[in-house]
Order: sequence, then structure tokens, then C-alpha cells
Amino acid sequence: MLVSQLPAQENKMLPVNRELIKLLDSTRKVKDDSLRIDLNRQFFEKLYTYAHSSKDKVLNFDSINISNLVSDDGNIRILSWNIQQNNRENMYCGLIIRKNPEQIIPLRIRKSEPIIPEDKIFRDGDWPSGIVYRVIQRKYNGKVSYTLLIWDGFSQRTSRKSIEALNFDSQGNAVFGAPVFKTKEGVKMRIVIEYSATASFSMQYNRQKVTLSGVRRSKSKVDDEMIVFDRLMPLNEDLKGQRWAYVPVGNINDAFIFFDGFWTMTENISARNEASPQSGSKNRKPIELDLIPKDKK
Repeated sequence: MLVSQLPAQENKMLPVNRELIKLLDSTRKVKDDSLRIDLNRQFFEKLYTYAHSSKDKVLNFDSINISNLVSDDGNIRILSWNIQQNNRENMYCGLIIRKNPEQIIPLRIRKSEPIIPEDKIFRDGDWPSGIVYRVIQRKYNGKVSYTLLIWDGFSQRTSRKSIEALNFDSQGNAVFGAPVFKTKEGVKMRIVIEYSATASFSMQYNRQKVTLSGVRRSKSKVDDEMIVFDRLMPLNEDLKGQRWAYVPVGNINDAFIFFDGFWTMTENISARNEASPQSGSKNRKPIELDLIPKDKK
């Protein structure tokens, strides 16, 4: 009886998709930490094998409840997901699938970093763990660059969102971090923002019209897509520096705007415009950032 009620699209799933869905579901529901890690390892290996062995290169990940993002040029696909231990510590895994050149880069299981340095390059299989929820593609002087928006449910008290540069070295290895983020404190490799886990903190990539001061008049009017995020402040001055107490101010937004190959910090913009239609948006689906089963919360 139950089988006959399944949606038609599920009946058309490839056997490997059903296996992956079942493994992931078991991983998230099992109550033993060590067994959860072992099931996740099996899921990771099967997903990697599926991506690596598909002869026609037509891969269907949409039925699997993980973050599944494709760059606008279709050249990279990033899969990422989390598992949560009984102490609510998050662990993350992922794959980067490149089209040209054909390559699959594993993002091995990692715990949330105690600190994500804003001056560090991650390479040789190392990566700043988290769930990628946006892939941004920009071009400058003929070179394409990728920027990632990443969520990390760091602890019971704080969450983090970061802006990450992704490049590939001459051997095709993934390199996370690049000196492309201009701030008042100087140029950084990445931007990391930590805030109260109970706060609703927005960091999105959308089109805005802004007028800048302190630049040439020819560049003062900007109508472009940019990374827009809420301004954060502590609940009171006595809690300054305690990131668990940082929440959005209200209707104050800051942004990183792409200028001459750099993401430049711009304060206090008026973020009133709705996000413009995104090319490649058909490849994206809503991403669950907290994937622990509800009965374990």
C-alpha cells in the first residue's frame, strides 16, 4: 500500500539515489555517535563513487537532501552537508565536482573550527568546514573567480556565516582563501561573522542600487549584485566582544561590492531592492542548514 502512494518521480529514481537517500536518512536518525560517523563515511564514499563513475556525466543529486549548488557557468558543482553529534557538535563533508577539467575533489569530514582565521589559506585537502549555501561567480580581467557563502552552526550559543574565496592551483587542488576582501582593518583572506545562535542574521547576494562617497564620481553610482548582510551589535555595551550576544541592529545593512577584482566593504547601504532573478537559479533548491532530526532537538 505504501509503495503505491509514492510520488511518480521517486519511482523513477535510480537505485543509487535510493541507496544514498536511505543511507543519509539512517545517518541523521541513528542515536549512536560512532555509528553515525560510520554511516556518514559510507554515504560519502558511495556519493563519491557515484559522481566519479557516472559514464554519461548526467548526475542527479536533486533527490538527496544536501546542499547542491552549481556555478553560473556550470563549471563547478559543490555538494555539502552536516551531521550533528549528540553534544550538538556539527561535522561537515562535501564534494567539489569540476566540469573543465573533469575532476572530483573530496571535502573530508571536519568538525567546526574553534577559530576560522581571516588570514589563512586552506589547501592540500584542508578546508574551512560548513554548508555552502551560495556560489557567486565574478569575472575580472578575463579571469573567473568563485566566492562562497557558508553557514556553520558552530555551537549552541553562536552560529557563523563566512564569505570564502575558492580557487584552484596548477594541480587542480582546491584553495580556500585569497587576499581579495578589503576592509577598514586591511585586506583579508576571508570574512567570518559570528552571531547569536538565536538571532536571524541575513547574508545574501542580490542586486542593489547604491551611491558611494569618497570615490570618483564616475564610480559613485553602483547598480550591481553585491553581498549584503545585517549590521550586528551586542545586546548592550557590557557584552561587547561576546559573540553570543551579537544580534542584527535593525534596518542597517553593510555590503561587499565587487570592484577591480576585490570585494570592498561598504557600510550602511540602503538594502531595499529585491533580489534580481539569478542565472542558474533553476539548479538551486532551498537549503536546510540544521539537518538534525526533529525528534532529537
